[in-house]
Amino acid sequence: MIEDSSDEENQLLDESQTMHVGTPLLHSSRLSVKLNRFSKMSSNIFLKMENIQPSGSVKMRGIGNFCYRTVQLRGTDIRFICGVGINTALAVAYCARQLGVDAVIVLPKNTNESICDGVRLEGAHLILFGDDFTASESHARKLLKRNDVYVPSSDHAHIWQGHSTLIHELKSQLQNNPPAAIICPVGGGGLLNGVIMGLQEIGWKQVPVIAVETHGSNSFQSAVVAGKMVTLPRLTTIASSLAVKSVSSKSLELSLVHPVVPFAVSDAMAADAARLFADDNKTLVEAAAGAGLSLCYTQIIRDILPSLSPESDVVVLVTGGSDISLEKLEEYRKKYKRPPVVVKSGSEVFLKMDDSLTNVQEVNMDEPSGISKKALKDLSARHTYKTEVMEDLTMQQAQDEEESYSSAKTPTPLQNN
Repeated sequence: MIEDSSDEENQLLDESQTMHVGTPLLHSSRLSVKLNRFSKMSSNIFLKMENIQPSGSVKMRGIGNFCYRTVQLRGTDIRFICGVGINTALAVAYCARQLGVDAVIVLPKNTNESICDGVRLEGAHLILFGDDFTASESHARKLLKRNDVYVPSSDHAHIWQGHSTLIHELKSQLQNNPPAAIICPVGGGGLLNGVIMGLQEIGWKQVPVIAVETHGSNSFQSAVVAGKMVTLPRLTTIASSLAVKSVSSKSLELSLVHPVVPFAVSDAMAADAARLFADDNKTLVEAAAGAGLSLCYTQIIRDILPSLSPESDVVVLVTGGSDISLEKLEEYRKKYKRPPVVVKSGSEVFLKMDDSLTNVQEVNMDEPSGISKKALKDLSARHTYKTEVMEDLTMQQAQDEEESYSSAKTPTPLQNN
């Protein structure tokens, strides 16, 4: 645990300096038009482009602050150790190089070669160990020696503080006008914690945070529904940055004092949104970022926030990430193009068809779309039948009204006299 440093030690580094960079807030004309096409609203979608951070993801804010504060306290005669998360590893490697500190990064054996190259290029010592991040993190912790500092992915106050800078930046960019909502992808909870803490700090206590996970990684949603910490029995998601079995306990604590909407989408929705975002913006982001973007591409955000008023601003945190490539995007295009919209809000599961929501019994965890083809076909047939019946009733009602109106206008014999 890193304790507060003295004034003398703080002089090691300038307090005003940061490892992250300020990122642009871009108005998305495409998503705004898409959102307003089938409604009378004129809401705006803004994209907070965290994908341009030096390490490629929003992790730079939290990890950068942690590493910076550590060097403030202990100087450079230390070694950073990290063993969990691709984007965390890349951020640690970058920070270590910039701060003149040694770093050891432990990643699973099946890590993509381009990620490994990125770590090595920053001068960090890379160790490939185990089949998953549980094994790599365990091994990394065993390497700790006297002057070593383990860098966590999400669960530390300095990490939350780093992420909160995003909100302070956002306040200036929106000219102190609070948005209607902030869409925030959730993995371990570090970003979510920082976002909520930042909102509390600047007085935007009423701004809801839509916390987005995938069905196969919804540890935060499960914890909120249960009212206690939950450890998922397994992880089944392509969104590697969201693949955490248990969210930070601080996230659950903060959800009790700030409006948060836990929401889950399918892997297929997340992948398709990442593909569409690449087409629209000529920029690659991983499926974790796609999870948040999918709420806008499918317009499900209108169902989450039915009270959106004209001129409402919705901010999407485009978290970036390095677990993406042109090859992977092409795979997404082939596998997940225009998937059904299957979402989970609280404990309820919905399928969106023709701009209406239908209850589904449960998410099919074996299907990337969250629903089997047979179940989708049955529900679609039922929905079509119900729609046709309603259309027939509406037409019959219109005919009856027309006949009633005509009868009322036909003169009676008494009127003729």
